[in-house]
Amino acid sequence: MLRSLLLLGAFGAFAVTNAFSPIAGSLSLRRALPSVISNRFPLSLLSVSCGPRPIHTKFTVEKATEEQKAELGVKNWGVWSTKGSAKYIVGKRSPLKVYDCNELSYIISGKMEIIPEETGEAVLVQAGDFVTFPDGFPCYWHVIEEINKHYYIY
Repeated sequence: MLRSLLLLGAFGAFAVTNAFSPIAGSLSLRRALPSVISNRFPLSLLSVSCGPRPIHTKFTVEKATEEQKAELGVKNWGVWSTKGSAKYIVGKRSPLKVYDCNELSYIISGKMEIIPEETGEAVLVQAGDFVTFPDGFPCYWHVIEEINKHYYIY
């Protein structure tokens, strides 16, 4: 999870980011950071904003809203495309891909089918969708139209 605090003071604005993994057990840092900051700065000077974060724990495809995109800061995520890929060719099924991390993607343009190895049933993914790929998720991609996406790895 990523939380950013914007500190407004006499010397300008400062961003303090607290990035932690819930799995890594940084709970004490998560609890301690706000009290350390609030002891030095009045709470009226703090504003909390959200950034990229997971929205699901299982493979999920859903339409993104403008509010979600803004809240998650999608336009600031990395960008990737299937263009020129030897692995993800339009009209062909990819080799098996097993995700080695969690990924949340926002599809900017294009269309593909994700075929989970477990079910073998194609799930349509297209422009405007959020796609959650959990760590260890095995699937095939069938690219119908070249994919351009924003992605966040966590």
